[in-house]
Amino acid sequence: MPRRDGPLASLLATAGLLALATLAGAALRAAGLQEAAVVVVYVLAVIGVALATPGGPWCLVASALAVLAFNFFFAAPTLSLAALDPAMPGTFVVMFAVALVAGHLAARLRLQARAAEAARTRTQALLDLSQRLQDCTAQADVIAAMAATATGPLGRSLAWYPAAGGRALGEPALFSADGSSVVEEGTVALRALANGEPAGSGTRAFGAAAGLYQPVGPAGRPHGVAGVIPAAGLSAEERDLWDSVCGLVALALDRVDALEQREEEAVRARDQKTRADLLRSISHDLRTPLTSIAGTADVLLEAGDALDGAARGRLLAAIRDDARWLRGTVENLLTVTRLEEGGVSPLADVELVDDLVEEALRHAVADPAHPVRFEPTAAPLLVRADPSLVVQALVNLVNNAVAHTPAGCSVTVFAARSGARVELCVADDGPGIPDSKKDLIFEAFHSGSGTLPDGTRSVGLGLSVCRAVARAHGGDVCVRDRTPHGSVFVLSLPAEEVPDV
Repeated sequence: MPRRDGPLASLLATAGLLALATLAGAALRAAGLQEAAVVVVYVLAVIGVALATPGGPWCLVASALAVLAFNFFFAAPTLSLAALDPAMPGTFVVMFAVALVAGHLAARLRLQARAAEAARTRTQALLDLSQRLQDCTAQADVIAAMAATATGPLGRSLAWYPAAGGRALGEPALFSADGSSVVEEGTVALRALANGEPAGSGTRAFGAAAGLYQPVGPAGRPHGVAGVIPAAGLSAEERDLWDSVCGLVALALDRVDALEQREEEAVRARDQKTRADLLRSISHDLRTPLTSIAGTADVLLEAGDALDGAARGRLLAAIRDDARWLRGTVENLLTVTRLEEGGVSPLADVELVDDLVEEALRHAVADPAHPVRFEPTAAPLLVRADPSLVVQALVNLVNNAVAHTPAGCSVTVFAARSGARVELCVADDGPGIPDSKKDLIFEAFHSGSGTLPDGTRSVGLGLSVCRAVARAHGGDVCVRDRTPHGSVFVLSLPAEEVPDV
């Protein structure tokens, strides 16, 4: 039955239940039942009073009124408090005792049921919070989960003050339970941080404050201070629930900090590896063409007059090829660095795919041992892209195919429409790439076993540039197997519709 705590409501509930018991007793007597049935009805009414009121003195009052009502309406003589039967006073005493004991037992069961329900609600709230916290990877997500518990099961607003280092707090994050504004009590929160214990409503520090503020995290290094507003009316069970919530949130914030620290360490390790790879490439792969250029220049300076024109031309061509390779390597390094760091935004425009491929082939490595063929599309294909970046990516794909396939292998460039994208494909009929290396070849400074036509090793930036260019345009790059053998590198870019003429 619904519980009423006010005195007037308890009085009305007691009177109403006893009145109903009297009417039910009259009906039972009219049906020919004995007085014992009426006594049971009054005992049930007292039990109802125990369930509908706070119990305690109301059970005593209800038991006494039930005895008086039974004596007045049902004991002979009726409508009188006198009792003709000498055994009736004893019956009244037994009835009073039974009704009183039954009422107190019902009240105790009600209290136990309420405590069990409160414990179930508290456990369910903590379980829900724990499940939400497991998916949190950032401090903001943890605080949002904490706010959901405060505004849900507790029905209170949340004020979160993040620790700003030392004994200072940052700007609060406020979460309202009912859409109204949340009171900011930064001074109370700062006191809780300084003392390392709760402050605000119901505590010795700022007991008149609207909210209850509690440090969250280790005593020496808290993550912040959480406040529930208003704190007035919080039961002991709800305060215990809030303590448990703050404990779970502290553990979740510790885990998030550990994850962030681990990610930072991984980034630092990756940066150190990249710097080491760069130094290795500069010290080895770039030194070779520089040494070749310096040596060839020395030969021309010291014995240039003694060489015929053909010999001088070959030496000058070697210098030119090495210089071009160095320039391409530097351009690739700058491009991949700027794109991955966001320093360069593609200047996208509508471009014809055939024009981009033809321009790339004019800048690609020309090697008679690796014929390169372009298969134009039957219908014009348009892409929205930065032409200079796409040409650089295509040049890298063609040069990569030439560098890593044996002499005599051919390279074919073609394009095709695939849904909302256009796929620019560079295919070769070489030995192919093992599945275990298909993801690694797009990493910076990862080079295969092939050599460039001039004999220098690849630094391993070409395919990394292709991936950076593709992602900057909202596309992607991948490698597939070619039948019967070979590889197909696919650069996908956003397609542009051909305008109607």
